[in-house]
Amino acid sequence: MTSKKIIYFIFLISFNLFFLGCASFSKDLTSDGTDLKSQTEFNKINGKYRIYSKTDSLNKNNIFESLTGIWWKSEKNKLELSNSKESFAKLTIINEKELKLDIFQNNERIKSDTLNGILRNGIFYLNQNLSISGLPYIFGTFTNDKKRIIVKDNSILIDRIKHEFGAVAIIFPAGFRNSSVLEYERIK
Repeated sequence: MTSKKIIYFIFLISFNLFFLGCASFSKDLTSDGTDLKSQTEFNKINGKYRIYSKTDSLNKNNIFESLTGIWWKSEKNKLELSNSKESFAKLTIINEKELKLDIFQNNERIKSDTLNGILRNGIFYLNQNLSISGLPYIFGTFTNDKKRIIVKDNSILIDRIKHEFGAVAIIFPAGFRNSSVLEYERIK
């Protein structure tokens, strides 16, 4: 490869990495009357929540997979639960950058994970995950996975965006943006 081609390739990759932030969250969730909590009030997130979301009745989205799951690591973050046993999730804020997630079945902890992110304006933004497969814009993709947690009334909202883009032989650009909002109710 000549040096011009290498410079062009590096420029192309750098230019596309610049646009990874384009998968932005909707402002509708925070402007619909949802009370954005201050950092001290965000501690109200501490508590027990239902395992399955109430907003999607077609798919059973459990809270563990919604918060820890990334499509390219889906088997590692799989959580199989027995329907005959009582299950719940417990969220505890450790500090402004860490949130602890415990999954219980029959009052016995079966999974635990610490979620890293940042608490900003009363919303906990989980660290985004970026993956690169193949040679992007030659034959491959970039994938950007972002999540945030919003406290709303007596539940939490998990807002998730997955933005995947790439091309085949530079000629056929392709990409999609997938977003979902799941609501998990607090258990009293």
